[in-house]
Amino acid sequence: MTGPATDTASAAARPSAQPQPGQAARRPRFRKLRRSKVLGIGIALIAFWVAVAILAPLIAPYGPNIQHTTALANPFPSSDHWFGADPLRRDIFSRIVWGARPVLLVAPAALFCANVVGIAIGMSAGFYGGWVDELCSRVIDVLLSFPKIVLYVVLIASLGPSALNIVVAVILVSSPGIGRLVRGLTIELKTRDFVTAARMRAESGFYIMLVEILPNARGPLIVDFCMRMGYTIIAIGVLGFLGLGLPPPNPDWGGMVREATPMLTVYPYMAIFPSLAIITLVMGFNLVADGLQDLDHGR
Repeated sequence: MTGPATDTASAAARPSAQPQPGQAARRPRFRKLRRSKVLGIGIALIAFWVAVAILAPLIAPYGPNIQHTTALANPFPSSDHWFGADPLRRDIFSRIVWGARPVLLVAPAALFCANVVGIAIGMSAGFYGGWVDELCSRVIDVLLSFPKIVLYVVLIASLGPSALNIVVAVILVSSPGIGRLVRGLTIELKTRDFVTAARMRAESGFYIMLVEILPNARGPLIVDFCMRMGYTIIAIGVLGFLGLGLPPPNPDWGGMVREATPMLTVYPYMAIFPSLAIITLVMGFNLVADGLQDLDHGR
């Protein structure tokens, strides 16, 4: 027969079934993520196009630049060409499928580099203040004073149309806005207790910015990244429409719309299908941004 002391010791030895405070705080957030229809639709659209880009060799019935003599007389949608053929009698469906790859490679890579530059500038300006803040803020103000599409056109027209130059243009156009956002977040966060504690431990400024401030700013930065992904995809499409996108014969959704413009009244589907590709991908990132923003505001 065991006494009360033994029962108490056994209960103390058993691991507690209660969740840790961090786990308990995360569970409602995960439930909200699963219940958010807006976020779910956005993720589904992005996942669809990512799958299309990865599986392009299996999905596309033809190569992106193969011309089909069978479509000379009938370029309309048919069993052989589901979305019809373009003015050069290339299969539109295949070019849209293959065109998902450059969009989903160039846009995230360019925006990631823009975020690195913008975060470095904005965090340095907000954390150190003084002449560093003044210099960075003036540079940001000058770059933001120009219309974005004008900057894109001037930069690509000067550098030449290529994937690398599109990345450079996105960095120069997007990093000032990201820098301004990060500067404001840093000015707010550097007054928090955890930053004061890091200063008392004599941590370096680089450590405080990278380990203490940046993780606590990740929520707004993730939302901003998703929104800017939509803007970047639109910008790439506009550049392609103006003939400043990926050089031919690369499959470029914006370039496909430009090629179809002269015969839009006769063959409207040549422009409709690539336009729908741009719209759905941009919509996916915008819905994800809206869903995450609603969760942050507790809606």
